[in-house]
Amino acid sequence: MTGNMSVSRWDKTPQHQRGLPNQQPRQQRPQQRRPNDYGGFDNSILGARCMFKLANGETLEGLVSATSRYWYMLNVNGQVIIVNKAYVVSIMPVQSQNKKDDAGTLVGAPVGVGGGYDRGKQ
Repeated sequence: MTGNMSVSRWDKTPQHQRGLPNQQPRQQRPQQRRPNDYGGFDNSILGARCMFKLANGETLEGLVSATSRYWYMLNVNGQVIIVNKAYVVSIMPVQSQNKKDDAGTLVGAPVGVGGGYDRGKQ
């Protein structure tokens, strides 16, 4: 071998940590955290009642209570169900059937149901 090598061939220190003899250590930059925006439509369905069609053909209807990068958390009839986003084929927002309009009357509710006034033929 020619010359005097300062680093032996069998040095266990990784090459990126050895550096040059006169080089000073680099300062690390502070890491910036990104917001939880994954570029999708998660914010538009969060807190909404939706119908999910899954890959096996099953459908789930419930309130979307939380989203993450890979999961949806649904509240279906008081039961919490966590669904993997890769397993979801489609999502359809569902309009609540018992909304009130500006006049205070129920919109979308079936006529004659639930009031007890419609008894049919007597």
